Amino acid sequence: MRYQEYMDIIRTVNDRFRYYKSIESLFELDQWSGLPELGGTYRQQMSAFVGTQKAGLFQTEDAKKAFEYFANVDEGQIEDPIEHGLIRTFKSRYRNAVRVPEETMKQYNLLRADVMSAWKHARERKDYHVFEPWLKQVFDLKKKIALAIDPDAPAFDTMIGAVDEGLKSADVSREFDVLKRGIGEILDKITKADLEVNEEIFFREEDPDEMSAFGRRLAAEAGYDQRKGGFNDKVIHGFTSFFGPQDARVSTQRSGSPHLIFTCLHEAGHAMFSSGGNDQVNAANMWGGIEGSFHEANARFYENIVGRSREYWEFYYPQFQKAFPFFKDIKMDEFYRAMNTVRPSLRRIGADEVTYSLHVILRYELERDYFSGKIGTEDLNIAWNDKYKKYLGVCPENDTEGILQDMHWAGDYIGYFQSYALGNIYDGQIRKALLSEVPDLYEQIRHGEFDRLNKWMKEHIWQYGCCYTSGEMLKRLTGKTLDAVPFLDYMKEKYADLYGIHI
Repeated sequence: MRYQEYMDIIRTVNDRFRYYKSIESLFELDQWSGLPELGGTYRQQMSAFVGTQKAGLFQTEDAKKAFEYFANVDEGQIEDPIEHGLIRTFKSRYRNAVRVPEETMKQYNLLRADVMSAWKHARERKDYHVFEPWLKQVFDLKKKIALAIDPDAPAFDTMIGAVDEGLKSADVSREFDVLKRGIGEILDKITKADLEVNEEIFFREEDPDEMSAFGRRLAAEAGYDQRKGGFNDKVIHGFTSFFGPQDARVSTQRSGSPHLIFTCLHEAGHAMFSSGGNDQVNAANMWGGIEGSFHEANARFYENIVGRSREYWEFYYPQFQKAFPFFKDIKMDEFYRAMNTVRPSLRRIGADEVTYSLHVILRYELERDYFSGKIGTEDLNIAWNDKYKKYLGVCPENDTEGILQDMHWAGDYIGYFQSYALGNIYDGQIRKALLSEVPDLYEQIRHGEFDRLNKWMKEHIWQYGCCYTSGEMLKRLTGKTLDAVPFLDYMKEKYADLYGIHI
């Protein structure tokens, strides 16, 4: 066979793979928003079947020949971004599918419903030890899968690479150390400033229907096209489901808190990236955006870099006051300071922009230390509490406030946590590149104008779908590798102005 014939095999496999992924996304949305407790067992049997069928795409003679052919092709020499992405993703998925024993994957998939159920019961009882035996099983199976994929690499590196292809834990740890030191310096200056902030006004509960309507409208005005998606408010933890090139649906919790606005903006960022592929990318089923930290970067860009900026609220605050009359006598500056209050807390969700990355880094470090053998699951809750004391100066009163607060370990997002803080780092680099080309960006935001921002995002990032890795995309945008300094510079600039201090 020639190059094009092998490309046709890859295209066919990729199409079917994406169809199965869409089915799995439907399962996930239903699991979080509508699946009854007793329906979980059969659902996981279906999920295991779909997973087996998906893996089977790579276990044919044609797939084997295509892999062997492209194993000797230098991806760097392929100029067409779609073919580059198809070959790269096919090779990665092939290795994962053929190297992991079918029985291991079946065992893992069947376990997932029980793990999620155990996490929910443990949260209700505020007792990590209800969850711990299940967590140990799922961690051990995840490690077994990682070592099957690459027995010569540390299991945690393989897990990180599955989320952010090309990244190693050494890369992540290096930049996280820079980020930790920088955040510590900023936090120290802010604490010493002792600025009086009425942060309670931002925790006020308004009518959930009205807050939902306001948040959804702002997401739409930022660029989320509901002809390509929609909203529901039936989940505990906000997320976006990607069903097709023009079908990305946002799920949020039901809440009357202003924090819901930022959940809507965050998930809209995910949805716009997912459905922003160009026609050729969509036709090739390479839509969806770069999984992992670069997707989080897009979401957090709209949530924070845009949505928590002073300019954004100079435009939207009068509308907010009209929608929620309680705030009519609260000045814009007071509201803005309350929204951006920096105060160490117990919860990652809702944490302020400065300390948020510390919540992520400590979770990443716990995973890293577990998979390197430095700690066991039986001690994980104690280590969690110790790190909260060390990094944030607070300690959970119970396990539901602490180690049980996130669904990630129960929901098959093991090795994913670093993506949130990496997303912040990427945001600093994206923002710097964007401002170099659109220097009046914030002036446009001050007038509620997002067309130029979204056009830049579409042109430079969204249109390529998942054709590139995070590292490749970063090089295209900035010419550089992962670098925490631009994000720290952004925070220093913003919070020096907000707190009237020199950082």
